[in-house]
Amino acid sequence: MLGNIILYSEFACGVILLLFVVLQLTYRNREFINYNLAGLYFCLSYVILIFWSFKSGVILHLPWMFYTDISMAFAIGPFVYFYIKTVIGLKTDSLFRYMIHFIPAFVSFIAIIIYNITDNSLTDYYIKNNIDYPVYHLSHFIGIIELISSFVMISYIVPATGKLYMLLRDRSHKSLKELKIVFRYLSLVIFFSGMMLLAGIIRNNVLNDIAVYFLTLLAVWYFIFSFRYPDFTQKAIKEARTVRYKSSIINGIDSDTVLRRLDELMEDEKVFADEDITLQKLSGELMITPHQLSNILNSKRKINFRTLINSYRVKEAISLMKQFPDKNILEIALDSGFSSKSSFNSVFLKITGIAPRDYRKNIRL
Repeated sequence: MLGNIILYSEFACGVILLLFVVLQLTYRNREFINYNLAGLYFCLSYVILIFWSFKSGVILHLPWMFYTDISMAFAIGPFVYFYIKTVIGLKTDSLFRYMIHFIPAFVSFIAIIIYNITDNSLTDYYIKNNIDYPVYHLSHFIGIIELISSFVMISYIVPATGKLYMLLRDRSHKSLKELKIVFRYLSLVIFFSGMMLLAGIIRNNVLNDIAVYFLTLLAVWYFIFSFRYPDFTQKAIKEARTVRYKSSIINGIDSDTVLRRLDELMEDEKVFADEDITLQKLSGELMITPHQLSNILNSKRKINFRTLINSYRVKEAISLMKQFPDKNILEIALDSGFSSKSSFNSVFLKITGIAPRDYRKNIRL
């Protein structure tokens, strides 16, 4: 009875995580973190469903898939690492450098499939011995890959969690609720990942099964939690960037640091969309005086505060026109941060050299 419950729950969890993958890929305004989370949860779902396929016997009809769950461990580590890197407000590597981290996962996946195709003894072994979980030590080749994959996964997750912990050590910043939740969650992930590693070393399949099951529960919990608090990740990113910026500004005002933070506030948090944004408010976010902000903008960007805000608002309006072709001009103006249609028309014409209505017509042609 208990075995059936675990069997069905594993299948249900695997399917739920696949739905989470689809959800991340169907957001209208998808960002890097959505694609990264989709990849992470696909890997977790794959591992869970492979374990289910062993228990249900489905894997015996797909012998080329034996042990391919091992390759997912090579990818889980990088996915977690880049998730944390994004959450703590660090810029993502270029696509090429990002993809390099997943080469071991791809190579091991192909190598395991080739091994399965050339060795037909595995299916007979599982049928004769009635084993309903993967036994990695049947082959030295598979056993070595399994151990390496676990070490690789840990080697990514531990440093990422360490970076998050360093941020949490900043006692001067009291409100770090979201970051603390991420840290505790990752601590549990590390614990059960370590359990998987230990299970591989001592060849204890029951311990490995327990670790995978609890990692599954953690993944499903995050899936449910993200529905309950859809803005959780963005709040965590904002917290982390504020802490990092505050720490750097304490040592003295550096124009490049201020400008990087300014770009984050404009491009990621879209503070320009607040029609009441002022030089005083923005400088307060940057923890400097209005005079200092004006000087930095004039000397480094050759621009004043009002021109900066209007340029971002016009850029946002153009983006909205392309995304929502049926949205009226007034709505676009208000969503971009303008207080009225007349001010929007005037600023848009000044910056682009064409009226908003005519610009939209040109887009539709």
